[in-house]
Amino acid sequence: MHFISKFAALIARILISPLFILAGLGKFRDIAGTDTAIQAAGLPAGLAVPTATFEIVVGLLLLLGLFTRLSAILLAGFCVVTALFFHHNFPDQAPEFLKNLAIAGGLIMIFSYGNVSHGLDRMRGKRDRERDLHEAELEEHREREAARKRGDFDVATRPDNRI
Repeated sequence: MHFISKFAALIARILISPLFILAGLGKFRDIAGTDTAIQAAGLPAGLAVPTATFEIVVGLLLLLGLFTRLSAILLAGFCVVTALFFHHNFPDQAPEFLKNLAIAGGLIMIFSYGNVSHGLDRMRGKRDRERDLHEAELEEHREREAARKRGDFDVATRPDNRI
């Protein structure tokens, strides 16, 4: 991926994630009001705390670049659901509805870029690749040692064969 695209994806994560983190914190500051708004939309009571927790946790994951693709697609779905349940009174709430769809679109772009640099996903992936390579080298070494002990050498690997 080109450097500018990687940098743009990082900036997108940094710019979008506070929206969810701060919204979740705001819901915690007014749990009763949030629960009333949720019930007014026709949803069951008691969703304020799980919703606030979801927004904060998944927003932080997106900001840190951990489970980036999963976080982005979950938040995109959350935006679409929020638009459909809370901003469906047209034309009064058309700007809010379209704003949620635009944010979902940005999150889908982050999803499409996946695990770009400057995130914990990238560091975790690098660590996993290094571990897999090390394990493969160890397994290859074990197989060679077992073959030596059995005396299973082909001409190219026999230690006493010099070319």
